[in-house]
Amino acid sequence: MTDPAADDGVDRMAHLLDGVHDALMRADYAPLAGLTVGIEAELARLEDRRDGAALLRVRARAERNEVCLQAAQRGVRSARRRLEEIRAARSGLITYDDKGRRCVPQAGAEMVKRF
Repeated sequence: MTDPAADDGVDRMAHLLDGVHDALMRADYAPLAGLTVGIEAELARLEDRRDGAALLRVRARAERNEVCLQAAQRGVRSARRRLEEIRAARSGLITYDDKGRRCVPQAGAEMVKRF
């Protein structure tokens, strides 16, 4: 027979992981720090659990969150790159070489117009 208090721990962990997922889906990153503290505390309590079925439920949620966190990281990196591009464009001319790599013209370099 399983311990009801232990099941509460699994349920709390599942609830916290669902909270992370919901926050990520809303792109609301503010609650993630608090949820992480709760997850770490529950993880310490569940460390000695041997109930495979309950832990599989938790693992499935954690793996789902891993995919969402990776996607959020890619999105944040992409947004940061775009902001850097916008800032760079605002500060001056950006050109590209024949291989498509970004080149910043040298100061004092002569500009050639082609029409």
